Parts: sequence; structure tokens; C-alpha cells
Amino acid sequence: MNISVMDWLAQFTSMSAPFNQIVHYISGSDLFKGLPIMALLWYFWFRDTDPKSNTREIIIATLIGCVIAVFIARGANNIGPYQPRPFANAALIHHTYVGLAAPESQALYIWNSFPSDHATLFFSLATGVFLISRMAGSLLYFYVLIFIALPRIYLGLHYPTDILAGAFLGIACVALSTRAGVIKLYGRHCDMLLNRYPAAFQAVLFIITVEIGTLFYDVRMLLEGIIKYFPR
Repeated sequence: MNISVMDWLAQFTSMSAPFNQIVHYISGSDLFKGLPIMALLWYFWFRDTDPKSNTREIIIATLIGCVIAVFIARGANNIGPYQPRPFANAALIHHTYVGLAAPESQALYIWNSFPSDHATLFFSLATGVFLISRMAGSLLYFYVLIFIALPRIYLGLHYPTDILAGAFLGIACVALSTRAGVIKLYGRHCDMLLNRYPAAFQAVLFIITVEIGTLFYDVRMLLEGIIKYFPR
């Protein structure tokens, strides 16, 4: 299936430079990826303030579940068998992306493509929204598929099975983290902190959502800097 999909896409990648550039921009832009999804979560956070509503519990559980899912995905990237990304796989038909330069980051050539951490993160967040609002969640699933998952397949960053595995992992982790029995493990402590320190709690939560929405970019840069300069 992977080879069939990638071979079929090869006929389109050399047709339009503007289209390739638009897809490339969308694929790398936080404005199209994490930020609108985080804005939607904050919308529900401030909309459903009634104590009888469990929206805030679901949002916190979703954030916890998505972080766990990404951690598992990263672990699978590191310990699983190496699978080169489609554009770096010599066994596949070479795709010519007219209008685009070759990827600059060497990490893209050596990093395992399975599973997709993008799919893991954003399908997990969409699951949390779905548990709050069926309509909004369904639309968000569609948005994640069109604007986040498909561009990464088209650009040769992931195989379809990378996306499917990441989506399954993200959905499963949030489905588990939002169960009532799991929420009881930390829900009371979160409620206590929110009621006692509402401004500080929400400020910290805002920073966390920004980092999640940008795929932990600043955290990753910090860790890479520490590892690079840590004396051995």
C-alpha cells in the first residue's frame, strides 16, 4: 500500500511549483497546525465554565494523553527498526518536487519515519475535542487529515502507514487518559490548584499548550543545547 500510494503521488509532484510551495508552507506552519487547535481548546476552556461541565477535565486529560502518546511515538522512533522517509528511500521512485529545494535538515534523512509524531499529536488533540463536541471534533479530524497528515505524505515525509499508526496511537492514548477512572488519579489535584491559584494555573497551562502547539520546539532546542554542551 505504501509503495502504491507513493508511486501514484509521483505523477503530481512535478506539475506545479506554486502548489508544491503552498503544501510545503502548510506542512511547516504552526499557524496551520498546532495554534488553531490550541485556540479551539482554549475556546472550550473559557466557554464551559460551569462546575457541572467536565470540559476542563477532558482538556487537561487530553493534554496529558497527547504528551504520553508523543513520548511513546518518539520511543518507537528510537528503538524500532529503521525505516527511511519516502524521499530518502532509494528503493522508491525518485520524486521531483518542482519549486522546492532538497530538505536541509540531515535529521530528516536519518530519523525513523515510523510512526508519525505529527499524526500522533494532532489526532490525539482532535480526539479530545471530539469528546467535548462531536461536530467540532469531526470537523477537526477532517482538518488534521487534510492540512497536517496528507501534506506530509505528499511531500514524502511519511508513508500512509506512518500516519495510520500515529493516528491510532494518539486516539488510543487520549481515549484512555480521559476515562473517569484515570482522571480520578489527578483530577482532584488539578481542581485544587485551579481553584486556589487560578491565574498561575492557567498561565502555566497556556505555556504548555503553546509548546504542544509548536511541537515542543523550544523544549527540543533546549535539550539539544544541553546535550551538545554537556561535558562528557
